[in-house]
Amino acid sequence: MSKKETGMYFKCNQKQREQIRKNAKACGLKQGDYLLQRALGFEPKVLNLGAYLNLYKKLCEVANKNLSEKTEARLLEVLDLIYSRLFEGSPPSKETLLEEDRTLSDYFADVGDV
Repeated sequence: MSKKETGMYFKCNQKQREQIRKNAKACGLKQGDYLLQRALGFEPKVLNLGAYLNLYKKLCEVANKNLSEKTEARLLEVLDLIYSRLFEGSPPSKETLLEEDRTLSDYFADVGDV
């Protein structure tokens, strides 16, 4: 915690605690981050991990094909971004996943060999 941050503590029963844990996990958030977002009026979305893993798998399949250097570089950037969101940072919302899926073809549109 930085010097400007402060902790907050509250009491809840075991059933409430378990529900908070489940909700936070479904959204890909730590419990404190989940509670903070809810308290500030945000509604964290449940992560559709299957959709992200499916996209990652498909992109890995494309990466194994004979691609131009430019396409391969862009594809590796996308794979790195997906990997970091899945395993290193806060995962994206469902809306972000859908938007990324829609714009993926636009991202490679000027390359021509995908």
